[in-house]
Amino acid sequence: IFGLFTVKLAVALTLIGGVQHVDPSGTKVRGEPHMLLVGDPGTGKSQFLKFAAKLSNRSVITTGLGSTSAGLTVTAVKDGGEWMLEAGALVLADGGLCCIDEFDSMREHDRTTIHEAMEQQTISVAKAGLVTTLSTRTTVFGATNPKGQYDSNESLSVNTTLSGPLLSRFDIVLVLLDKKNPKLDGIISSHILAQSTKAEENKASDAAVKSTQPLGIKEWTLPCLRRYIHYVKQRFKPVLTKEAESVISGYYQLQRRDGTHNAARTTVRMLESLIRLAQAHARLMFRNEVTRLDAIAAILCIESSMTTSAIIDGDGNALNSNFQENPDQEYIKEEQKIRDKLGDYLY
Repeated sequence: IFGLFTVKLAVALTLIGGVQHVDPSGTKVRGEPHMLLVGDPGTGKSQFLKFAAKLSNRSVITTGLGSTSAGLTVTAVKDGGEWMLEAGALVLADGGLCCIDEFDSMREHDRTTIHEAMEQQTISVAKAGLVTTLSTRTTVFGATNPKGQYDSNESLSVNTTLSGPLLSRFDIVLVLLDKKNPKLDGIISSHILAQSTKAEENKASDAAVKSTQPLGIKEWTLPCLRRYIHYVKQRFKPVLTKEAESVISGYYQLQRRDGTHNAARTTVRMLESLIRLAQAHARLMFRNEVTRLDAIAAILCIESSMTTSAIIDGDGNALNSNFQENPDQEYIKEEQKIRDKLGDYLY
């Protein structure tokens, strides 16, 4: 899939995740982020789901149309005169990733059953005389189509027909709109057609690419990337620095002031999402403390989720985000833009 830097970064951060926080009373704040892709047909949503499942050590893929509440949580079955519980998709994906495609096809009743699994990370069951609580420490990665034509003037819950409580549980909601950009269409079509050419031409182009790459730089294979993600999750437990704290706090206060239109997204959960994503970016960069750069990266991801009060992008469309020639320079530019916007909220 060509380009889509924001989406690829968001998928990486979702897979890596933050650090679970447990306070002295035993109350837990989840460390696993959840992600939802909302987009027009043909924007590569299902491909991202499949690839994320490949990168995760444990993953379950299901489709919304064929998923019931029992299939997602647990179902009670009678075996030899005794009742037993059989685990559903969310319980099987404990400690891994649960991908739900065609999220909008699920019935409203079935969608509400995953509320507890997403936030409290447990499923409470009372079926056939069996009362128990099952653990679901899973990352939920959903993909959905907008209801008809996406209207930028309306809120996300109107465009996706998903309820506010469910939308607030997703840390990142990326909107992929097919805006028919002639320049982008030309680049994408040439990219797809280049993959369909003869094998000899591909070998020649690979050799040309390798010859232009600086020494010591090579592309990572899928197993190598999977091992890296698993390693940084085990190794690092990042803590926030004062600079990162100031940026995250300032951005949250700004969004709370302006977030009347996107009320479902600008809750306290948004602050927790920012911390989780900043921790995930610190892990991705092989660090044990969350710097200002990590906080800016988290804000950029959340900003792409915002369709109205965006600091960076006017329409919040993540489809046009490409890889930059000089990423460090780009980060500095975006950081300055965000710092100018936050202004008084920084301390």
